[in-house]
Amino acid sequence: MTMRLTEPFYRRKIAACQARLAERDLAGVLVFKPANIYYLSGFFHYPTERTIALWVPTSGEPALFVPKLEEDHAAEGWLRQIEVYFEHLGPPHPLDWLAERLRGWGLGRAQLGYESSLAEGSLRRLQTALPDASWTPDGGKIIADLRLVKDAEELALLRAAAHYADAMVEAGVEAVCERGLLSELEINQIANQAVVQRMMAELDNVVFVSGMTGGLVCAGPRAAHPHGLPGLARPRPGDALILSFGCAVGGYHAESERTFFIGEPGPEHRRYYEAVQSAQATGTAALRAGATCSEVDWLCLHVLREAGYGAFIRHRMGHGLGLEGHEPPWIEDGDATVLQAGMVVSSEPG
Repeated sequence: MTMRLTEPFYRRKIAACQARLAERDLAGVLVFKPANIYYLSGFFHYPTERTIALWVPTSGEPALFVPKLEEDHAAEGWLRQIEVYFEHLGPPHPLDWLAERLRGWGLGRAQLGYESSLAEGSLRRLQTALPDASWTPDGGKIIADLRLVKDAEELALLRAAAHYADAMVEAGVEAVCERGLLSELEINQIANQAVVQRMMAELDNVVFVSGMTGGLVCAGPRAAHPHGLPGLARPRPGDALILSFGCAVGGYHAESERTFFIGEPGPEHRRYYEAVQSAQATGTAALRAGATCSEVDWLCLHVLREAGYGAFIRHRMGHGLGLEGHEPPWIEDGDATVLQAGMVVSSEPG
């Protein structure tokens, strides 16, 4: 099956962005963040030091700015206006060149949007090159707000990614059950290879940027490390084993994470497991439209605190999922975002 978004989807997103730009009296937004370029144009690329940017005007067709190295790749997509420079530092410098393009389009005195993630030095360079233009991060906020709520096509990709992430967990369990106490790296490699082969057989026109799958496997005392990297350690009888895997379908990421025990868990392991399981169930049940992220996080982690494990909490309840493995909204104390139907988040307290 084909699991990749098409031109009508991206044109719809461009139109939604343009409507909000018009509401804020912006001439357009200059987009540098790779995930935002993916979202608005579908131009998936391998980010390097070379400048790649997307210009979305309030009206009219968007324009993609790429180095010569990406010209042929960019031409494979639906965007028709592709502006090409030669190499990373020029001359001219790509940002100076880009600013001259904007000036040539009559935007030298316009109000221009940018993303707050744009490096301060890059913003200063653009401001110097276009001294009569005004710049506002409102443009980036428009894109961030659009990305919060997924539509039907995006949800389909996320469900498919979750399906394959679950399959990775199953492959990891199967490897241990059939081959014995393999090393963390071996379990990780087996699960990744098994599901990549399956995805290659079942999917058409895949999106490959940083990889289709990935994972963390930790055993024994290292199972308490939320983001521990897999190594040569082998689980022993009585150990906890963490299988934490992620997959991307059509560029959209989902995770599947489970805790297992080698043999029968002891009483202490059972208490920890049951407390986290209860916290996760409480937090997941609280994920309802109208609740705030901070409220849901508090309800979830309060279960662990009430169980006497407050001193051992290492992280929030969860985070958003989409074109990035970690993206807003953040299910944590500091995020007052109001949850809406169509938002996709993880539930993984600990």
